[in-house]
Amino acid sequence: MKINREKFFLLRSEDKQLNTLFRTPSKLLTSRRILFVKYTAIFAYALMLIMQIWLLVSFSGEPTSDAARYTGDALSCVQNGSWFPTAEKFVGNGGVAGTGYVNFLCLLFRITNNIKIAYAANILLVQLMLFSTAYITKKVTGSDTVHYSVVAIFCLFGTYWSEICFARTEIFFTALAFFALALVCSGKKSCAVFAGVVLAYANWARPLAMSFIIAILWLFFYKRSRIFSYVKFASGFAAAVLIIMTFTYINSGKFIYQPTVASGNLLIGANDDADGSYDNVVFKEGHAGYIDPEKKKTMSYEEINSVYSKAATEWIKENPLKYISLMPRKLLYFFVSETYSGDVYFNNGIQTGGAVYIREVLSILHGDGDRTLQTGDVLIIYTQIFYMFVFALFIAGVIFSAAKGYWRSMSFLYGLIIIGAFISMLTVGGARYHFPYLPTMIISAAQLTDATLVRRSGKDITEQ
Repeated sequence: MKINREKFFLLRSEDKQLNTLFRTPSKLLTSRRILFVKYTAIFAYALMLIMQIWLLVSFSGEPTSDAARYTGDALSCVQNGSWFPTAEKFVGNGGVAGTGYVNFLCLLFRITNNIKIAYAANILLVQLMLFSTAYITKKVTGSDTVHYSVVAIFCLFGTYWSEICFARTEIFFTALAFFALALVCSGKKSCAVFAGVVLAYANWARPLAMSFIIAILWLFFYKRSRIFSYVKFASGFAAAVLIIMTFTYINSGKFIYQPTVASGNLLIGANDDADGSYDNVVFKEGHAGYIDPEKKKTMSYEEINSVYSKAATEWIKENPLKYISLMPRKLLYFFVSETYSGDVYFNNGIQTGGAVYIREVLSILHGDGDRTLQTGDVLIIYTQIFYMFVFALFIAGVIFSAAKGYWRSMSFLYGLIIIGAFISMLTVGGARYHFPYLPTMIISAAQLTDATLVRRSGKDITEQ
């Protein structure tokens, strides 16, 4: 019997488990449960679109932090008739950040310099992320109902409502990265090349693609793909990187792909004042990462990064136990909260991503706050509670997949979160850093929901 290598997973026993749990045709299942999850999905999708459009129209705040940097760089390039980065950006900075995303903004701002075009593009990118997440889940499980659970959970996730009003790399990178993963999951020959190209561009915006590269290579191995699949993916990625490097050279005189700012993040998580969070006091005067502003203006990004990396590595060598002891705290910051995109409910007038805001809300709820509870606070509280619910389902889904014997089918997705958490423990903890891995949590939660609620009366289709 000839095995279809692109569709048949590594262990036949695991494929049988997937048949038992997920692959009973929906027409043989209880229609009431399917209708319930289907209507829930329709309601959730409509709600997400309503919230996104409402925020797109009503939001009037100015970009802050990273978003201000990206939009400022893009508008400057548009005004000068150039693309990003220009030669001067490599001097006086610790590296240019979000390069691919800034050029995406340049393209949008050449249509109109109204920032809301970026927010509208985010809405479309969220749809791409949703489609990719549902497609991957369906390909892994083989279920013809699991996409309802994916849509319901994804669209009820408040972060995907408010994050669209930030012009930063989270949505852009995650949408492209999971689209690349979906292309690989399709098993079609030409898609491996395209996946490499898409992931290379995603990495140009945010250098986190290594976790997805490892996941894709593991998926090829797990599915017993032929060597040509590896070659096609690697060729697409390499070709895109070469084109990007050539573009950067023509535009700035630097034949590079992605100048990194990772040394700065490493130093934030490895200094005397480090507490595991994204506290950048280390760059202030009198601390290890301080560089005189006048001197910094003349330094290249390589020289600046050298200062940061040297300070961080020396501190780690001198304080290995303290560095290790900070890792659990970094992991806690990485996972614990989901309030970082709530600024938009206050037109960026209140920063909601830190402990200060959480303490403020708790004070309001106890009746001794300096202001009253607002609609934005309620939506943020909802988002945090829903995130905790999904995270619990994710953990339960991991345990369920191990107990039922199909965890290997999900292992390439679990690996994404493991690698992301590991990077955070080495550098710095921050809730926003888990955003690219939220679809993985949703996939695990959806497959658990589909198997235990929608399909609990399903039978093994191989026995019918």
